Order: sequence, then C-alpha cells, then structure tokens
Amino acid sequence: MAVTRKLPHSDFSRNIALKIAYIKKGLVAPADLAITPQTITKLNATQPLFSNRMNNRASALEAQSSATVLKTTAQEKTKTIISHFIQVFNLGVEREDYPKSARAFYKLDVNSNSVPPLIKESDIIYWGEQLITGEAARIADGGEKMTNPTIEVVISKYEDFMTQNNIQSTMKDAYDTAQEQVSSMRPDVDGLILKIWDEVETFYNQDPPPSKRRYAREWGVAYVSTQKATITGTVTKAADDTPLAGVNVALIESEDIVKTDSDGKYKLTTVFTGEGTLEFSLEGYATQIFPVEIPEGGSLVKDVVMATV
Repeated sequence: MAVTRKLPHSDFSRNIALKIAYIKKGLVAPADLAITPQTITKLNATQPLFSNRMNNRASALEAQSSATVLKTTAQEKTKTIISHFIQVFNLGVEREDYPKSARAFYKLDVNSNSVPPLIKESDIIYWGEQLITGEAARIADGGEKMTNPTIEVVISKYEDFMTQNNIQSTMKDAYDTAQEQVSSMRPDVDGLILKIWDEVETFYNQDPPPSKRRYAREWGVAYVSTQKATITGTVTKAADDTPLAGVNVALIESEDIVKTDSDGKYKLTTVFTGEGTLEFSLEGYATQIFPVEIPEGGSLVKDVVMATV
C-alpha cells in the first residue's frame, strides 16, 4: 500500500507539528539531531510565538462567545419591553386615555395599533431610541406618563443592551485581531514545517521505509495511507455505565471527527497512520484524550468512560 506525507492544513495541526519537533530536538543528543542548526534557530523563535498566538486566539474566542450570550439575552429583554410598551400605549389609545395623534411622538403610524418589526438589532436600537425620546417629548407636551411598563424600565433594559452590545463588539474586534495575528504567521509556519520534514526524512533516508517513517513520526511528520484504518468503540457514562450519545470523537492529527450514536457507539475511518491522538468531548463532561497507534489500513477498538464535570 502507498504511504505519503500529509502536511497540516489547519492551525491546530500546524501547532501540533511545531510542538512535536520543538520537544523532540530538546530530547536528543547533538549527533542525533535530524534538523540543521539554522532550522533549530527558526523553530526556537517560531514555535513559542505561534503557540502563544493560538492560545490568545482561543481566549479571545471564549471571551467573545461569553459576551455574545450576554448581549443576546439583553437584546431579547429589550425587544420584549419595547413591544410591551407600544402594546400598552396602544391599549391606552383604544381606551381614549391618550389621543392616537400621540403615537407621532414615538414615530409610530398614528392610524395603526401594530407593533413595528423588532427583528434586527438595528430595529431594536431605533425603536428604543424613539420610545425614550418620544416619551420625554410627550410628557413635556402635557401628556400623562405611561405605566406598566414605565419608560424608566425601557431605559434600564435598553441601556443594558447597549452596554452588552458595545462589550460584545469590543470582544469581536479583539478576536479578529488575534485571528489576524495567527493568520499572518501561516506562510512562515508552513515553510518551516516543510523544511523540518524534508530535513528529517533526508536524515533517515538510508533506513528502510517503515523504519524511516517511524523515526520521522517522532519529529512530527504525519503520514497517510491509500487504505483506510477504522477506529471503533463505545462511550458510556461513568455514573451508571449507560451509553452516551452525541460525543464528539476526533482524531486530532487528521481532523477526522464523528459523533457517537444513541447506543454510544462510534466508527471513525481515516487514512492517517502511526501515532495519533483521540479526543472525546461533550458539553457537561470531562474531555478525554488518548494516544493511539493507528495501523496502516487496519482497525483499532477504543472504549471510553466519561464523567460529568
């Protein structure tokens, strides 16, 4: 069967390739170094920086995600209070507590009792502003103050939404910057990984192909086969040993991923060969990570028990 190299195509796999080479060069004697001093110098400068930028991006994404949840919650609450304010005011118009002409203070159609669309973020911002400024103008014109809800409640919800919106926007900008910092390194990182792998394979070029690949893998070189290997198993709950469905099962190096079925079973096929890393993850459960040896075109069984966090 044919076996070839597979260069990384994701930032995650790039980071793994650099980290393996970085660790390996510190574990071997000078005579056993498979890469040149110039490449080692480049690796020493690049790997820590790339790893740090990857960590920064992950932290920025987490912060953005958290801010998005808070913003979305505040947005929904503001949407609701705006709708309620308009509905209650229109009921007051029907009772003749307020003249229908007073709708004009809020930029509402004076002849309609409908609530304007509150679908987009811009809709909520616009109508929130109209209610706040319109209520102040209507009261100044001698109108009776709205109650249940009062404009103060609208203002409170609206200001919280705007605060969370600004925070989320800032977090998004921070993530975009972190993403750009990682992206800007990709050409140099790809060139360095290619150089490392070329030098490693040249260093072991006199060894038989299986032995050469085994040594090269220790430096992070990844290989794929023309024949697929199969990894199967069952994931169960630690609490009661019942099947756990929906678990993400990923072979990190190749980025192959599947989910467990209703019986907790999974089947992952891959052309990746050699030492790999299986990751089992599901929200609410502790992530499990296992090193595995994947045979060329063979099969592997890995059963896992996961505990809640």
